[in-house]
Amino acid sequence: MTTPQGNPYAQQPYPNPYAQQSQPNAYAQQGGHPQAGGYPQGAGTFLVCRFCGGAPAVDVTFRAHRGLLVLMTFRKLEGPMCRSCGMRVHKQLTTETLWQGWWSPLSLVLFTPLTLLWNVIASAKVKKLQAPGPAGY
Repeated sequence: MTTPQGNPYAQQPYPNPYAQQSQPNAYAQQGGHPQAGGYPQGAGTFLVCRFCGGAPAVDVTFRAHRGLLVLMTFRKLEGPMCRSCGMRVHKQLTTETLWQGWWSPLSLVLFTPLTLLWNVIASAKVKKLQAPGPAGY
């Protein structure tokens, strides 16, 4: 048995309307957004907070650890966060780790200190940000 040469399903009959098209940036030619006075060229990506929508934001991951007598659980909350929301998440997950993270021997020695260190490093990124404001364009 031979297979047919022309497979009608091999190609999409319609173009994908959601495909990313390369178009020139009109604001880059004008020096930025006309109402906002312009953004610096090469500013990179613009992140907004996943909780409040404020800017500036940084992409961070905060972790929590719960050590039970036999089992352990790990949690993480990741995404772009502004300064106030990031510090709130840091405080909540670090408090949870300090309260429930040391209940197993391996957690006491290894996982709780590593989780706390990870959160301190992540909070340093968040502390460098300015106070959040509305993420207007």
